[in-house]
Amino acid sequence: MEAQGHWMTTLLRVGMGLFFLVVGLLKVGQVGDTANFIMRSDVLPLWCSTPLACVGIAMELVVAVCLLFKWHYRGATLWGTVMCCVFVFFYVQGWMRGLELSCNCLGTTHEIVDYPSDTVLRLLLLGAMLLLHWDARRSLYAFPQGKRFRMPL
Repeated sequence: MEAQGHWMTTLLRVGMGLFFLVVGLLKVGQVGDTANFIMRSDVLPLWCSTPLACVGIAMELVVAVCLLFKWHYRGATLWGTVMCCVFVFFYVQGWMRGLELSCNCLGTTHEIVDYPSDTVLRLLLLGAMLLLHWDARRSLYAFPQGKRFRMPL
């Protein structure tokens, strides 16, 4: 049963890594669209929408590479979870405030016409990242590193 769970979390890790990689690469040429989504959300000052869009796209690409190659796995799952929380926050606050938003969150610019289903999709992504973060923390305790070599002074 343990091997089956490991296989499933590996598949989920690679799938989420590919998802973040594809979405991040699609957004690289559309930084303005991402910045417009942040600006129209009316949560942050206008001047920080473009820098935040650039940082967000860069974070997506870094998390994607880290998930795919399992580099800094715990940190990658933590940042992926934070990014998904931010996405859910932007969607829910836009929905509650009755904003008409359009975004390129999945790499293509589209108007959000069905907030409940878009929010559920973002919640599923958040759930997948939480599961991966749990797996990263679990594997830390399940497979201890052993004694570290210390060089004599």
